[in-house]
Amino acid sequence: MKILWQKIVKKAYQQAKRTNRQNYGHLFQKASPSPNLSSQWRSSKHSTAFASLVLAVLLLAACGQKVEKPEALPALEISSGEIIGNYNLLGGRQWRGIPYAEPPVGNLRWRAPQKVKPWDEARITQQHGPACTQTSSGTVSTSAGANGLIGQEDCLYLNVYSPKDADNLAVMVWVHGGSNTHGSADIYDGSRLAVENNVIVVTLNYRLGALGWFRHPALVSDEELLSNSGNFGTLDILASLQWVQTNIQAFGGDPNRVTLFGESAGGFNTLSLMLSPLAKDLFHRAIVQSGGLWFDDIATATAYPEDGGSDYSALEIERQLRMLNGWSLGAKATRSLIEQEKKAARAEFLRGVRVEDIFTAYNYLSDSKPDIPRVFRDGTVISSAEPIAELTDASRHNNVPLIIGSNRDELKLYYYQDPKYVDLYFNRYAIIKNPPYYNARAQYHSERWKYQGVDRIAEALSKADGEKVWAYRFDWDEQARPLGMKLDQLLGASHGMEIPFVFGFTDSGGLFDPMINRKNTAGREKLSKMMRGYWAHFAKTGTPNHLQQSKWLSWAEQKELKQYALFDTSDLVHSDQTVIPESFYQRIIEDSRFKSDQQRCEVWASLINEAPKLWPKSGYNQTDRLDCSSYPFEKFYP
Repeated sequence: MKILWQKIVKKAYQQAKRTNRQNYGHLFQKASPSPNLSSQWRSSKHSTAFASLVLAVLLLAACGQKVEKPEALPALEISSGEIIGNYNLLGGRQWRGIPYAEPPVGNLRWRAPQKVKPWDEARITQQHGPACTQTSSGTVSTSAGANGLIGQEDCLYLNVYSPKDADNLAVMVWVHGGSNTHGSADIYDGSRLAVENNVIVVTLNYRLGALGWFRHPALVSDEELLSNSGNFGTLDILASLQWVQTNIQAFGGDPNRVTLFGESAGGFNTLSLMLSPLAKDLFHRAIVQSGGLWFDDIATATAYPEDGGSDYSALEIERQLRMLNGWSLGAKATRSLIEQEKKAARAEFLRGVRVEDIFTAYNYLSDSKPDIPRVFRDGTVISSAEPIAELTDASRHNNVPLIIGSNRDELKLYYYQDPKYVDLYFNRYAIIKNPPYYNARAQYHSERWKYQGVDRIAEALSKADGEKVWAYRFDWDEQARPLGMKLDQLLGASHGMEIPFVFGFTDSGGLFDPMINRKNTAGREKLSKMMRGYWAHFAKTGTPNHLQQSKWLSWAEQKELKQYALFDTSDLVHSDQTVIPESFYQRIIEDSRFKSDQQRCEVWASLINEAPKLWPKSGYNQTDRLDCSSYPFEKFYP
């Protein structure tokens, strides 16, 4: 059976390769495939991060790497020295792996990014810089090391893509997603967006996970207020925006027309910088794709668990690190010894410990992905006030025009490889167990995402009487069916699916190739051109609307009817189906896709678990309409 499956995979691979050449021969040359398919399968691990999950379902993410024949550009002078980029296959220019801050290593670990030191000789910037240290997930192009980690602490690099002749062009700065724990700029190729839409595109890395957000009392200093915040990843993004202000004119960019945009965690980080006093005038428009807005509590991110802190708090991690490094004592005794040490000695230990041990400490505390604290309302980097309230007052946030949206089937990304919802064959081939239930559950949670990440934010900003907001929902679901696997139903318009449309299908790993066929090529290209047109015109002018495309109504253009645009292969249309959280309970009761009260109670409990501020746990067992007494909340979420 295994041999038969490998033959099927090889045949599918060959078909995918032929399809790619037919569809994208005019854009990219494909490398020869690796003969070792099984090793590529093993390297594609399941993860909640988008690209990793796509790798898992694609069966053979081995559709090839883009092959580029770099022709060097003349040396370009920037503030830190000369750099030498190269032309890309579209005729545009690119500079990759430009350092925008000093490497945050050694004594600079868990400190605000420092200005990069100048270099004397011209620097070759034709390859991406290393990803920031993270556990292997498939969201970067680098293979994992023996310890399961990829990337380096020396990772603060960015990339610039521009048309061949650029003069005072609008600038788009991309912040990648990945839960602020995974991801890298190296899989986002901005060449097509830049060349065909006449903008400058910048992509960047920023510190992730515990290296990006870590609030520890031993690291606090009266002389380093920024470092005290603990928001090091946020500070990295700010440093990249400051670099853009200083240097982008050398690339033909306009520092007064900078759009900050990102997806998932990148969208969240974009919104958080709208609440940062340090980001004032560093960007002038914003685009948030499937983001949200929430922050972790400083006290729980710092304190020991026995004092009410998070299981992954900074003090708990220090305790775990001490035990990993030779203190073979119990938790209480280890804490006592730590508290006897001087602050400077503790800081020296934390900055000197091996990065592998930091990740081991987190993994030791949990068999699953640790829900580590990240992004704090510290009052310096991020406003300490309640975020939605800040957005309702134009004078209390960075008041810039905003495009904000989500995808119709966001949550399907997290279901399509979950054995609770699908039957898995060979750990890859998925068939939905109960399609009506699968679709219903995904719909309610995707609507929850839309309310939290789009509707409530657009509504708050519309009350501010400030800059306009344009909202959208991405609905494309016309994926190919490799080996007959119904990706259009398994994934549909899931989380991250809009990214290749914004970039023009130029991802460096071929992650979306098996979703592509000749049948969906015309529609995909039409939708990609439409979205890139709106995104780029917004970056240039502060409004997505221009004469070549249908008018996109802003959220507040009709005071009573809140509207958002629908993006699929049709012409742009509008919908007023805004999400009403109060309606969910009754809708679940009446939804015929659920075949039992157990299914209804499970979905109701899952909504409460994910958004207790919208639906308090006290309202779970409302026996007058839905009897969940046989299915207590703790049955689903112990």
